[in-house]
Amino acid sequence: MVAADHERQHRAFLAAIQLRHPWQFRNRGVSEHDEPVQINVSPGWHALLQRLFEEVEARVPEAERGGFRWRRLQSTGGVLDIHFDGVRERVLSVVNRARDVAAVSCEQCARAGWRRQVAGRYQVDCDRHFIERLLTAHRGGDRAVKRWWNSPQPSLGEHSPAEVLQQGPAPELLIDQALRAAMPEAPRLNGAHRQRLEGVWPVMQAQFSERLRSLRLAEFEPGRRASGTLLGLMASDVGGSEHANAVNALARRGFSDLRLRLLSGEDLERPARASDPWSCMLALEASVSIPRYRPSLPD
Repeated sequence: MVAADHERQHRAFLAAIQLRHPWQFRNRGVSEHDEPVQINVSPGWHALLQRLFEEVEARVPEAERGGFRWRRLQSTGGVLDIHFDGVRERVLSVVNRARDVAAVSCEQCARAGWRRQVAGRYQVDCDRHFIERLLTAHRGGDRAVKRWWNSPQPSLGEHSPAEVLQQGPAPELLIDQALRAAMPEAPRLNGAHRQRLEGVWPVMQAQFSERLRSLRLAEFEPGRRASGTLLGLMASDVGGSEHANAVNALARRGFSDLRLRLLSGEDLERPARASDPWSCMLALEASVSIPRYRPSLPD
């Protein structure tokens, strides 16, 4: 029902903006049926796109409109991806502003949100919609989700999660419980898997030395291209460039099938408020330790 409602809202939005700003979507000299503009965002981002179209309308004079056309506006991994032709200097600032607003606006409802992942998929959610998205990953299916959603819980003062959310913003405790309810099973590793994964240790230690405290593995599916999530538990926060260097080093050593997530002790203390709550809860509830690498002694 929610998906159907969103689809209707999206279709109505597309029709309205193309009627209001037709020149921004016209491909001059080409049939209007060729290469249609791709717009694929959820209703929470409709208003910021509408403001973007209005600002472009005001900034681009009629004499320069022939060369302008949107090509793609869509959510890609929780980021507003915008491509267009023409007059970049006139519109680039408002395009960047729209991207910045999208980065902190829930894709479903436009309230304050954060870019967070659920089972490898990133999206900008408010806490309520993050909880709802977490529950789509519940391995018990719809029946288990409904039971959890409507069952009174002692930790919530004998209220159900549904009742708590009706009263106001989601408390940290409820986000924590939803994370735990959505966790996959911890993987089981055979001897060959363990032996191979031990080889991750020297690669990571070369990158981080004593800052690396332990390594864990979650979401392990050897039959898939990305066969697991490698969780590095760190003594302190790690910068983006350091993370990228570690990813590249792992790929060079034959571990490109592992998705690397680096977590600090502070993250693990409050997973519901960490920058990557899903990975934090994986480390706490649904992962296995990778044994330290021990090179064989020479004969």
